[in-house]
Amino acid sequence: MLIGGWASYRWIWFRQIPTFRERYRCIVFDNRGAGKSSKPDYPYTIEMLAADTVGLMDALDIENAHILGISMGGLVAQQIAISYPEKVRSLIIVSSHFGGSNYIPMDDRTMAKLIALPTETISKEQAREMRLQATFSLQFLKENKAIMEQIDAWAEKHPTPVFAQVHQSTATSAFDSESELKKITSTTLILHGDNDRAVPTKNGELLAERIPNATLKIIENASHFVIVEKYEEFNNEVMKFIDEMEKR
Repeated sequence: MLIGGWASYRWIWFRQIPTFRERYRCIVFDNRGAGKSSKPDYPYTIEMLAADTVGLMDALDIENAHILGISMGGLVAQQIAISYPEKVRSLIIVSSHFGGSNYIPMDDRTMAKLIALPTETISKEQAREMRLQATFSLQFLKENKAIMEQIDAWAEKHPTPVFAQVHQSTATSAFDSESELKKITSTTLILHGDNDRAVPTKNGELLAERIPNATLKIIENASHFVIVEKYEEFNNEVMKFIDEMEKR
């Protein structure tokens, strides 16, 4: 089960699915408020998104699965492991945090870029570039313009309405699993880029310290979207972990 992040939908896994599905069944879906999923205009919670995911598993007759979530999806993955441990074959948390008062938030400059919108002085193209700079490394953006144009086209095909972005943001801001992490019994892999500005890398270390059976892997020269920037190393780490879990 691959769980996407804030305001994103299934496209984000385009560099994982070809590799993962060679050996495993992959379920990708859009969170409530994004992509082709319904976009109700009322408050969301991470618990609600976790229940959505488990409900999908039940509808597909999936007894348990390897649960992988990135960014906001990492919060959802944690909640599933806490509230529905029987559904979790293993847990993989990517570019994420545990919320509350003790996690490390992004700095104000990165936040301003992440939520940049066109104004009288900022064009649509400039606002888009600023948003990308919050989650991708400058070097990657410079060297992969064709990929970024494709990502932009995907994002524009099924845009997340502003009200749904706000509801997902509010759900993320209200989340605090720090005191509950000790309840996680699943073997856990935590992956984080070493240059993540959107969710500073220290958050991966804090998660690894608090989840009982967790291993942390820091991927070098990677920003928030490590699944795109360093997909080969990322995919290898995930496949190695899942293969090992399947031997148990």
